[in-house]
Amino acid sequence: MHIAGAAHASLEPGVVIDPATGQTIAHPIRSSYGATIGPAQEDLVVGALNRRLAAMTKTAVDNGEPLQVLRYAPGQQYRLHSDALSGTTNQRVITAIAYLNHGFAGGETDFPAIGVRVRPRAGDVLVFHNATPDGRIAPRARHAGLPVTSGVKWIATRWIRSAPYDAWTAN
Repeated sequence: MHIAGAAHASLEPGVVIDPATGQTIAHPIRSSYGATIGPAQEDLVVGALNRRLAAMTKTAVDNGEPLQVLRYAPGQQYRLHSDALSGTTNQRVITAIAYLNHGFAGGETDFPAIGVRVRPRAGDVLVFHNATPDGRIAPRARHAGLPVTSGVKWIATRWIRSAPYDAWTAN
């Protein structure tokens, strides 16, 4: 739970940038709270997790975005979505989700297109490809974080790009 503790003070409601106004608005499909642990906040434990996820996915650690830590309370969820990004040359090709705790119910990760539902267990890591080998968004990788029904679920997500990612410039 070190990772959750490191993010706890920075948790904020999920938001997105409204493309029409440029203003931040409540996230329309994610009701969890989240925090980014970027290079300035990354401690030895976070760095070790990022390196382990890179090794597990056989990717360079520099291709990963900063670690995203998410907290889901009862009723919170992340509706069906894709982690891949439209119109980018440095695609999010892989997602790695580390489940940080137990003691909650619900909160499964559901892949309806392939009929797979992953039940979270503390210490497990779920890895999947968001893009096809030619860089197109993989429709079968659309997934949802189902609602938590009791307790609190903590996860750490690392999105891995096709090329090095500079967290300081978001490129």
